[in-house]
Amino acid sequence: MTIEKPVKVTNHGMISIPAEIRKKYGIKDGDRVYVIEDENGIRVIPIMDMSVLREKVHMTTARMLDFMEKARKRELEIEKA
Repeated sequence: MTIEKPVKVTNHGMISIPAEIRKKYGIKDGDRVYVIEDENGIRVIPIMDMSVLREKVHMTTARMLDFMEKARKRELEIEKA
């Protein structure tokens, strides 16, 4: 289900993420998010705590870090090509 909500940008460039969306993604006060700009527009992506991510993917921290390192190396190889 897509949720669309208009938000206002303050004079400091800040926006408020609507409560319904914060709740859906577990975003709490003080949490960090990525802001990504690409050809499709602007996206706000929650940064998951490592323990939460570990539970979601059913991997140990060491295995996740190994997986992420391999993924980074593949991305660098693609960028060089």
